[in-house]
Amino acid sequence: MTLPSLEFWSLHLGACLATGALAWVAGLGLHRALRLSHASRAYWLGVWTLAALPTAAALALRWLGPETPSWPITPSLPLPMLSDGGVWPGMTGATPPVATAATTALRDWLEPLLAALYLSGAIVAALRWCSGLRAVRRIVAASRPFDGTPGGALNDASVAAECRRLAEAGIEVRSIDDATSPFAVCLPRPTILVPTVLSAQMSDEQLRMVLRHEAAHLARRDPQRAAGMRLVQVLLWFDPFLRLIAQRVQIAAELRCDAAAIADRADRRRSYAQAYLQTLRLSAGVPLPASAAAFSRKDPGHHRLRIAHMIEGDRRRRVPPALRWVLAATALVAGAAIASVQIAATPATTAPAATISPTSAAAKAVAKPAPGPAVAATAAATAASVEIDFSSPMRKPKISGHFGEIGPPRSNPHRGLDFTAARGTPVHAPAAGVVVAATERYDNAPNYGTVVVLDHGGGWQSLYAHLEAYDVQVGQQVVSGERIGRVGITGKVTGPHVHVEMLHNGQRVDPEPLLR
Repeated sequence: MTLPSLEFWSLHLGACLATGALAWVAGLGLHRALRLSHASRAYWLGVWTLAALPTAAALALRWLGPETPSWPITPSLPLPMLSDGGVWPGMTGATPPVATAATTALRDWLEPLLAALYLSGAIVAALRWCSGLRAVRRIVAASRPFDGTPGGALNDASVAAECRRLAEAGIEVRSIDDATSPFAVCLPRPTILVPTVLSAQMSDEQLRMVLRHEAAHLARRDPQRAAGMRLVQVLLWFDPFLRLIAQRVQIAAELRCDAAAIADRADRRRSYAQAYLQTLRLSAGVPLPASAAAFSRKDPGHHRLRIAHMIEGDRRRRVPPALRWVLAATALVAGAAIASVQIAATPATTAPAATISPTSAAAKAVAKPAPGPAVAATAAATAASVEIDFSSPMRKPKISGHFGEIGPPRSNPHRGLDFTAARGTPVHAPAAGVVVAATERYDNAPNYGTVVVLDHGGGWQSLYAHLEAYDVQVGQQVVSGERIGRVGITGKVTGPHVHVEMLHNGQRVDPEPLLR
């Protein structure tokens, strides 16, 4: 597995933050303009999906899409040739951007740093989530069957009847000694946990409403929905807008469950609000773990909103069915457009536009002639190299196999040049070009392992085999010195190295005088 490039981070992290900000601002503005209900859970869930889905879809299509095209090696046409004389779309005659050693070193330093930062943040977020889950599991494991009050076995008939109704629905009610707010879990089975001290302070009617509130969460599958959203937020931990929208989704879910507990009974509103205040006072010093808490105790505005809804009801409009379909279609189109832009931009932004720079490279080192007809081909190729200035694909080149060599483990003349290096050592483009193959399964050449092929224009092509992985995509334009892969041991090899082949007008030539 290779590290994402600097352009990858810039594109997808920037797009994720921009999409989240756009979804948050547009969602909040439309919510206020239309005076929509704060209990519109589907509305905020749609806004959250719009913030998270485009980047996730773009990455999934990039990684899980069809296998990149591969090209066969045949004696007549060893590598694919461009039909337009080596000119690619978007190329000009301007001087190409050439990666300097300092620029390449900076990229090689920044990319691992960004990957480490992202992984560190994701690991911290995952550990915090797992810590909360373990805390909830300990609370559930220490719970006991609910008996209504500290003194006895469901003395109130109405509370007992409510517990029986829940049991028939597959929901168990249990008591806990922790001074927290009541909460519901769906694993290992649907369970409502009620603090013993809280049940002793509440009236029977208040206790029934609390049980109905938590049962509504289970019926609406809020624990599963919250867990799925939390998993996405662990992966996108750097996006603050996603967390803000998730809070709105959770508030809407709480308001809907409050309404289910009250059941439009005006005589229950004030009593339920008093029970909620009792819960806040009880759990002020011992808040629930993040995996079970509705939202932070540091958000007084959310508590005031819930209490106002309990006492006064919901005075705002719900999303009409027609508007719901319009909003859903708009969000779908916007999300698809954003994802399409990311997918389309990935090849273009992962490498700057490149051109071939005519330079005088005829004075490069004299070739070591290979036996047979290869001598003439190499001489012609060296003379033609005045069109392109090639450089070594390795920062510290160490040749372990020369062109045309015969001998163990080879039974035929060696077709290229082998550079030995430690596994994972970066391999760089020797000149500007376009990627015409990047695959782990090179057709008709399983011994080559993971392969990258570049077309440099002017009839020049280069092949890099036995890579551990590639860092480019088919169609991507690369500049001289840009990393295209890493040294590996894929295919038929005796140790970590990269096998390099150079072709001019479809004929293999000795790479050594060109790549020094």
